[in-house]
Amino acid sequence: MRKFFVLLAGFFAVMIAASCTPAPTATPVPPPPTQVPVPTKTPFPPVLKLEGSTGTKSLTLDEMKALPSVEGWAGIKSSTGKITVPERYKGVALAELGKLVGGIVPNTGVTLTAKDGYAMTISYDQIAQGEFILYDPGTGDEVKIKETLTVIIAYEKEGKPLSADADGPLKLVVISAKNNQVVDGHWAVKWINQIAIKPLAQEWKLLLGGAISEEMDRGTFQSCAAPACHGKTWTDEKAQVWSGVPLWWLAGRVDDENKHGDSAYNEKVADKGYEVHIVSVDGTKIVLDAARVKRNPNLLVAYLVNNNPLPEKDAPLRLVGSDLKSNEMLGRISKINLMIAQVQAPTATPKPAATTAPAATSASALTLTGAVEKTLTLTLDALKAMTVIKLKAEHPKQGMQEYEGIRLIGLLDQAKVKESATKLVMTSADGFVSEVALADVKKCADCLIAFRSGKLDAVMPGMASNFWAKDVVKIEAK
Repeated sequence: MRKFFVLLAGFFAVMIAASCTPAPTATPVPPPPTQVPVPTKTPFPPVLKLEGSTGTKSLTLDEMKALPSVEGWAGIKSSTGKITVPERYKGVALAELGKLVGGIVPNTGVTLTAKDGYAMTISYDQIAQGEFILYDPGTGDEVKIKETLTVIIAYEKEGKPLSADADGPLKLVVISAKNNQVVDGHWAVKWINQIAIKPLAQEWKLLLGGAISEEMDRGTFQSCAAPACHGKTWTDEKAQVWSGVPLWWLAGRVDDENKHGDSAYNEKVADKGYEVHIVSVDGTKIVLDAARVKRNPNLLVAYLVNNNPLPEKDAPLRLVGSDLKSNEMLGRISKINLMIAQVQAPTATPKPAATTAPAATSASALTLTGAVEKTLTLTLDALKAMTVIKLKAEHPKQGMQEYEGIRLIGLLDQAKVKESATKLVMTSADGFVSEVALADVKKCADCLIAFRSGKLDAVMPGMASNFWAKDVVKIEAK
């Protein structure tokens, strides 16, 4: 019975404790976490632009890598003979890329342009047949191998991406299955970013002027440039082979009425000293004197490079050759003019003089006009009455010479050139025009208007030959 009361007491104790315990409060539900926006993926910029018969297409590096790839060995021989031994490259065949914009077919050329503007044209035969000159990687000697050569745009070398600094994302190389050949260095172009596939035969015309004029079309020029006719080649320091016609031969077509044949080039007219003006489509002009052009095989008007039409920056014609400075190799030539009108003009038979007095020299006048306070019109006698000096100056082509004349800066002081003037325009009797910065003239204490056989020449020490104008009759300040 005692045990029963103990159990009953325990029961009531539990019940009382339960009634005194507060009911548990509900646990608050935490708010949902703030939704973090998923960053959008920045698209990669394109690394290559393609242009072909069906339009244009741009590719990113990832899109390039998604195309069918090829691998092989490529090396080069530089123009100095240095060998870069073959290394393993991976990329996309040029023919495969061409399919994306209409394909590469016969009678088309492929111009590849690098980031810095350098352009290289490859022919259909080189792409389809692998027609390249090959050299032994060990000796540098020319070899013939039976391996198939493939022109590719590479994005990997030795299993790694190309060096961004050295090669850029993409590089043109010529590969073979074995490491037993290298090609000329100009076939390895870095930083390729454009490929254009265009027809080879685009029409153009070259205007020739002199004693007569001629409008020479592409077909005529091309026939003249054939090796069996007047065609010549020149290889530059990058081993690129330029093909065309010597400049002197083109001069011979318009220096008199005889346009063609062994005697077409008139040496007697050339010896009288005309200027040859080579003009590009944008008006840029290079001036060469007849003595420099005369039967010179090292001045070539080229229409092909490596047997392909010139790239757009040079087309249709470019002046090249070993006797030219780099800044004289003018591209996009449209006109060649011989300034021989005065030389060719018939000389009138002089009438007997009424007296035996010496002939007047007023015909050799020099006019200084333009942005000046006082226009000067000076005869040769008037010039010789001024302070005449003699000095030696080095002509850019003729070397050290002795000259006699009037300081040009002294004439400018007499005319009181206005402060607004920035240049001098010197005009010769034959129409040749030379422009020189006024600031350069003011620094040139030895610049002269020199006397030469009754004519006036500009002597411009330290300046290019085109500033040494002959037979100057007018100076205009502008």
